[in-house]
Amino acid sequence: MQMEPLKRPKPNGELAHISARMKKSIIGQDSVVDKIVDAMGRFTAGMSNPEGPLLNMLFLGPTGVGKTETVRVLSDVLFGHRRAFTKVACEEYAAHYNISKLLGSPPGYVGGEIRPILAQENIDRHHLKARENQSGMVTRTGSRLADLFPPEAEKNLSLILFDEIEKGHPKLWNTLLGALEDGVLVLGNNEEVDFRNSIIICTSNIGSRALSERLSNSNIGFTTDSDSDKTASDIEATALREAKKHFPIEWLNRMNEIISFHPLDREQMFKIARILMHKVYGRCLMFKNCPFLLEATDEAMWHLVESGSDKVMGARPLRNFIEQEVVTPISHYINGEVIQKGDLVSLGVDDSGLVFTRVQGMSSQDDLDRMKSSLESRWLATDLGVKDSTGEKKKLPAKEEGGVIRAQEPD
Repeated sequence: MQMEPLKRPKPNGELAHISARMKKSIIGQDSVVDKIVDAMGRFTAGMSNPEGPLLNMLFLGPTGVGKTETVRVLSDVLFGHRRAFTKVACEEYAAHYNISKLLGSPPGYVGGEIRPILAQENIDRHHLKARENQSGMVTRTGSRLADLFPPEAEKNLSLILFDEIEKGHPKLWNTLLGALEDGVLVLGNNEEVDFRNSIIICTSNIGSRALSERLSNSNIGFTTDSDSDKTASDIEATALREAKKHFPIEWLNRMNEIISFHPLDREQMFKIARILMHKVYGRCLMFKNCPFLLEATDEAMWHLVESGSDKVMGARPLRNFIEQEVVTPISHYINGEVIQKGDLVSLGVDDSGLVFTRVQGMSSQDDLDRMKSSLESRWLATDLGVKDSTGEKKKLPAKEEGGVIRAQEPD
């Protein structure tokens, strides 16, 4: 009998769906998503270790590059909601006596009647809610995940995040050793919690100072691809070296995957800015009292990226910059009744900075409904029932009266 060599197939079915969904939202971390999808493939194929959690992962890398966002997106894919995971903010457990909030107090002690954060019903509730709402891949008919977790089996998939694990007390790491190895954790009242159906993710900014120095000394985003790849490789090595200094080796050895996130370049920041602005567009369209359309030119988007991003701090400053420079002025225009229902507001840029202009729109309910249905389409005035899509846009005033921007009389 002739032996036929097997070729590794490309991800298909739900793994391909998970990969596509995550790469759409997690910008600049395709290699990270590939590793996560490979790891998830082990348990969707039924090949994960039955004596431990489904998956233990440690996310390393500089701040603001998408570590926590990756958990949110994975939660949305699995359960249909971005907050459908149990989050443990480890800075709250810097003192050893606070760990009782996770495990509970023994019977008869103060707080013994309070259910701990890691109680079985707490970590299982997100799957139960998804099943109730029929949301996420865990409820999709025909998916491997749904087949692995049928309702009659009385077992539930759970996603648990230990955020910034390095800030927790070493007793916290030791407490997790049993759960990471055997999938079992004993609470303060001697109840056992089963983590064998859990995905456990720990994030860490360990070595932030060394990573920041490495990023500050690099020109990532302005160099060749080979230079950027070398910087990313150096940062990955730095993060792993610092992790080995900080965490016990027996704790690191219990991780199925130690994944380093890469710094973001300018093009990736631009894509993230687009995602953040898309959410602002949605807020404007879904505003109950005054729905209107917002669009931004590419020049305005690059202005946001150049002025609001920081290669050391990642994408977080960009989110805050958009809130301050885009959302806050729009709020003033709404409060001053400068923007009306159905208007088209355009965000551009000139020598003075960002500029808002407006085309007066129609306010009939049919036109407003048509606006909302265009949320996923390109933001064109002609698609949205604007009265005069060929007319000149009027620059919105910057005159303030009593702290609120008021409409000015036209010239």
